[in-house]
Amino acid sequence: MTQFDNLFVRFLGILLVTNSHLDHLYPIRQLGTGGSLGNSLFFMISGYGLALSYLSKPLPFFNWYWRRITRIYPSFIFIFGIFGIWFGGFWRTWKWDDYIIALLWPVNYTWFISALMVFYIIFFIIMKFNRSNFYIFSILILFIPYLFFYLWHMDLSKYTIEGGSYFKWIFYFQVMLLGGFLANHSNTLKSGKVFHLILLCLFLFLYFSFGFLITHGHFTKYQMLIHLLTFPIIYLILILGRSPFIIKNIMGSKIPFFIISVVSSATLEIYLLQGVVYTNSFVNSLFFPANIIVFWVFLIVLSKIFAEVSGLGRRVLLRENK
Repeated sequence: MTQFDNLFVRFLGILLVTNSHLDHLYPIRQLGTGGSLGNSLFFMISGYGLALSYLSKPLPFFNWYWRRITRIYPSFIFIFGIFGIWFGGFWRTWKWDDYIIALLWPVNYTWFISALMVFYIIFFIIMKFNRSNFYIFSILILFIPYLFFYLWHMDLSKYTIEGGSYFKWIFYFQVMLLGGFLANHSNTLKSGKVFHLILLCLFLFLYFSFGFLITHGHFTKYQMLIHLLTFPIIYLILILGRSPFIIKNIMGSKIPFFIISVVSSATLEIYLLQGVVYTNSFVNSLFFPANIIVFWVFLIVLSKIFAEVSGLGRRVLLRENK
């Protein structure tokens, strides 16, 4: 994967995740969608980038894991400390163990951080095998616990596979493993063509059609189709992201490239700060589409500021670990 298509897929991922929280800002609430697809793109890109980096420069586990920690936790602690603990008023009632749990295992605030910290450990072990087929084998093996919990422990009378339980972790780790597999075949990955775009549109139509029916109480026993359809969708987005059209006409144009680069460089901070901005009273007082425009401008500026400050802490931690 080139740097360009990596940025493009990251941009799409954060766009979809953030958009899924903006339903209250749209005149048609259904326009606020795409969160699970955005999450899937992020986990896939994470697995892809990690595997590709390890193939070029293997590191001992503790050095490798420390780099993952310093990438995530400075931003999380800084942002959550200000907007959650301080402005959120948690400091008034929290005890010392509340701080430890919230900062080390923040599933109630940012579940993906807890998930990544676990995924990284298992993913590193799989990377050590240095065999691309082991990624596919691991994905298939994970369908055993997936089906076990899906069939016997999930409430299939309503849409629950993307709920607050740990069940979705199985799927997102599978997606991350898919990224690792694709990294091992990065030199032979196709560049998307018109045929792949047509396929993507078909799968997206099925994805959102099933999603609409299932979230409205129809065919809920078959909701795992949403997860299954995600695999071809994110793969097709990946190869379309490296198509000549995207590379030349979007990433090759100054303004689109600048916007995509700025947003992609602060995806973690955007992820962490979006709730602060979309609940802001001023943003919510504006009419559509001004509310959406102001939301994004405010969010990107704020995220870049926090990304720069967190980057200083990250560099200090990495320097001290050398």
